[in-house]
Amino acid sequence: MTNLVEVRNLKIEATTDAGRIVEIIKGVSLDIADGEIVALIGESGSGKTTVALSLMGHARPGCRITGGEINVNGKNMAALSEKERAKLRGTDIAYVPQSAAASFNPSS
Repeated sequence: MTNLVEVRNLKIEATTDAGRIVEIIKGVSLDIADGEIVALIGESGSGKTTVALSLMGHARPGCRITGGEINVNGKNMAALSEKERAKLRGTDIAYVPQSAAASFNPSS
């Protein structure tokens, strides 16, 4: 099976309100095969949304992708322009946020 998404050693930093730089995502790697469905599950604030948005070339306010490689359908997201990444969104890759009312709580 061919991988649609390949992430290697993803690193993301954030700048705090005090101006301090903190590495918030350290060394995430994953493969998603064509046709595979993947869910990121974790505690609130664990970085699920930050990682998911980075797959589409987005960084949350105050954050930046500082390391690693993200390939979507064989294309290196860091090497693409914003216009080229926008063409992939909704066709090659999409983000479906959870509904807070329908959230999964593994501890209850």
